[in-house]
Amino acid sequence: MTRIEQALQRLGKAVSRLEAVGQDRISASAEDTADAAAIAHLSAELAAMRSNYESLQLTSQQASGRIDAAIGRLRAVLES
Repeated sequence: MTRIEQALQRLGKAVSRLEAVGQDRISASAEDTADAAAIAHLSAELAAMRSNYESLQLTSQQASGRIDAAIGRLRAVLES
């Protein structure tokens, strides 16, 4: 497993933990005060975080592919 893949896994786990905390805060807020504005704000932040994670994951995968291709080309040049 490459370092980028390991970093993506760690990032995925961190995002999952943040989502869980966010959901807990939403639930706690709904139980304590039923403040609709705060719940909507937290929900929007959670959705933005998910979107950012997906974007970062795609960018990382693309970067990993490009790095692998460059390494392959360098090896081919060095072997010839």
